[in-house]
Amino acid sequence: MAEIPLFPLSLVVFPGGRLSLQIFEQRYLTMVKNCMKDDVGFGVIMINKGHDVLHHAAEALPNVARCGTYCRIVDFDQQTNGLLQIAIEGEVKFNVRDNYESNERLMFAQVELLPLEVEAPIPENKRHLVNLLETLTQHEAVRLSGLKVNFESAVEVGARLTELLPCESNFKQQMLEMDNPVLRLLELEKQLFRMQG
Repeated sequence: MAEIPLFPLSLVVFPGGRLSLQIFEQRYLTMVKNCMKDDVGFGVIMINKGHDVLHHAAEALPNVARCGTYCRIVDFDQQTNGLLQIAIEGEVKFNVRDNYESNERLMFAQVELLPLEVEAPIPENKRHLVNLLETLTQHEAVRLSGLKVNFESAVEVGARLTELLPCESNFKQQMLEMDNPVLRLLELEKQLFRMQG
């Protein structure tokens, strides 16, 4: 068990995934400062209900999923608008056992860090998903993120496709909670058929 701060968002990031975040709320500026000082990370977790930004002091923290990804800050930059931009990379998935709110209105959680998924090769009948991912990674925004992908790994192909495809957040959360990478590819294939229909 570990105690970590949570950063609730309306999206999902997997281990190995990269994400750029603009930090402007004081509570998260403090969290980022503490994470960098102590060389630790924080948990990115999907919002089930509520908002990622508190619009007034009495607003309740959002209701969040029970599974997220522990991430570390890999780069940061002060923007011309004065805001802090950080790049984070997912390391390992976790399950939330208990969560609470700090005096600074940050969400903290007792979490169980989960083992990395067992690597598996891409089944031959799913190679078209690799082709799709190769096309998506040519997009300028993806190239600029510095994302590296092992196109022979079912774990990585499934994770990166889930992050990049324009699917609903609830579907992405379901994919995150799965621990069978080949089954995830099958579900992604079904989702693509639904999107094309």
